Amino acid sequence: MSTGADAPHNGFRPATEPVLLSQLGALSGASLDGPDIQVSGITLRAQAAGAGDVFAAMAGTRTHGATYVSQAEAAGAVAVFTDPAGLETVRGVGSTLPVLVHPEPRSVLGAVSARVYGDPSSKLTLIGITGTSGKTTTSYLAESALRAAGKSVGLVGTTGSRIDGEPIPSDLTTPEAPDLQRLLAVMLERGADAVVMEVSSHALSLGRVDGCRFAVGVFTNLSQDHLDYHKTMDEYFDAKARLFASDSPNRAARTVICVDDEWGARMARIASDGGHPTVTVSTGETPGDWHVSAVISDLQGSQRVSAVGPDGAAHDILVPLPGAYNVANALVALAAVDAAGVDVDVAIEGLAHVAVPGRVEKVDRGQDFLAVVDYAHKPAAVEAVLATLAADTDGRIAVVLGAGGDRDTEKRPLMGAAAVRAADLVIVTDDNPRSENPSTIRAAVVAGVEGVPAAQRRASDVREIGDRRAAITAAVEWARSGDVVLVAGKGHETGQEINGVKHPFDDRTVLGEALESISGDALLRVMVAESGADVPAAKRLLRAMVAVAADSGAGSAHRSGDSARTWAVFGELADADGADDNSRAVDHDGLGRQAVRVAVDKIIAVGESRVVRALHQGAVMEGSWGDEAAFVGTPAEAVDHMRTAPGYRPGPGDVVVVAGPDDLAPALIDFWQNELHLQVRRVQV
Repeated sequence: MSTGADAPHNGFRPATEPVLLSQLGALSGASLDGPDIQVSGITLRAQAAGAGDVFAAMAGTRTHGATYVSQAEAAGAVAVFTDPAGLETVRGVGSTLPVLVHPEPRSVLGAVSARVYGDPSSKLTLIGITGTSGKTTTSYLAESALRAAGKSVGLVGTTGSRIDGEPIPSDLTTPEAPDLQRLLAVMLERGADAVVMEVSSHALSLGRVDGCRFAVGVFTNLSQDHLDYHKTMDEYFDAKARLFASDSPNRAARTVICVDDEWGARMARIASDGGHPTVTVSTGETPGDWHVSAVISDLQGSQRVSAVGPDGAAHDILVPLPGAYNVANALVALAAVDAAGVDVDVAIEGLAHVAVPGRVEKVDRGQDFLAVVDYAHKPAAVEAVLATLAADTDGRIAVVLGAGGDRDTEKRPLMGAAAVRAADLVIVTDDNPRSENPSTIRAAVVAGVEGVPAAQRRASDVREIGDRRAAITAAVEWARSGDVVLVAGKGHETGQEINGVKHPFDDRTVLGEALESISGDALLRVMVAESGADVPAAKRLLRAMVAVAADSGAGSAHRSGDSARTWAVFGELADADGADDNSRAVDHDGLGRQAVRVAVDKIIAVGESRVVRALHQGAVMEGSWGDEAAFVGTPAEAVDHMRTAPGYRPGPGDVVVVAGPDDLAPALIDFWQNELHLQVRRVQV
């Protein structure tokens, strides 16, 4: 087997047993024009041909593949597979290569390709997963379960292909038939005994999986997508049904169907036609052979699931992913590997260790809010991931999303509508505009946002920022402690396609860079005392602030020149046990003096009581200050003082400690964020 960058077929070529052209003709019904020779490979791309290959020259929408026969022959091709028009072109350019001629060569390309590469799927446990959402996650879950059972596993799908964890890049969810059969042969040659494959509707419609023998076919769900190609939902469904219908050459030997939606129930009826072995999965009210009895979520994004199998046995499953839809994905994966003969308990162990690129993938740079990237690029997927995030947070949610160009245009406004119903901030940006005008795509998404009645909106802030990097940065700058930032649409992708050029762009990397940019001097760090704090607690907070300020160089004790400052904003604090008014005034006076002694730059005393006045006076007397210490009556007056008094506006890099009534910190933080537009980070102590 040849490998490396100079080898054909993306660097992978299996050692196959040569086959005669006449044998391929007998299999496919093609006639042979020229001598009968042996071939050992097949490709659709002339430039990728290798020694001993058949060049499959298909008619295109603009150019017939046979036009490139000379290029294929120069690269090593020894024969051509084409239609009558292609034969005429081949002979017209003077090529004498033997030609297999079929009236509709694409219709038998899968079977021919499988035969060239030794029918590899017949020697593998091949699990095919189709559906609108969840294919990638379910495939990773199934792969993990199979590997836990000791299987050597290949994976083919949206994130690329891999063999026992070794990646093989791929631009298509399901490769073209020659590439797919070659890939399966390579996996088999490298010791794989099972392969999990995402099977797209395009792959089923275009015959890319023809020639594959599926041991298990899986259906996850159906929602609007790809209607630029399929035109109607029924046509889209019918394409998926080719993996399950009794009259389809793609029908799997066994089938697993999630019946959580009406399309699943319909697919189950098709799959079970004639008593075909079919297992149903349900996470809701619909009865299923596998069904969920309880789900417990934790704060780390994992879920404990109690499920019951077809035999009535109960199973406890750890799903290391958030969201109800991932419970469905996990149960479907478990049912699939069970149908493939894997021990259920072993499979459950495998499910617990899965990680899926770009699917609710956390990006952590030490920020105090959740930032995630997700591949959601369909209305139902956007709705589902936002619902999942909302269930796990009490904070606000920002979503950055767009829609792809040259694809289903009907889903664009639906995505905008889903976002504005479920997020507090919606930033409409560019996804992969491809050949379309990006502003036209964004306008369609924004139209969906604007079409949602005010009473149904959660979002109070909607922005249109075409530059995706700038949009991600804006969401990060908006976020504060406890919030969630979701960057949706591209997930694992590492490029952005604009006008036919794929530019390097990874949402995870860009989000990480934006998070890093708000660290350090770009932040206003705020330390807030717990509700009901007393003077000793406020003094402890002051000492903690000194350490934070020392680390960052903030405050007069550490800085040189005009740089970051330290602040103390104190209101009346809780009574000490048995303290009278005089002793409380002394305690508050001491707090004001301590703030001066630790070199706080600005002190604001907030309240109308005697003890708060004592706090202010203690600071003034200790430091002989004037404008450095202020005394105001209410939180609103504290905000107004910062708004109007010279030198009383905190800035990036400053450190603030706040202790007092419960309404003091929220009023200040709201002012800093929404009027001064500072990035506030609550420092936990």
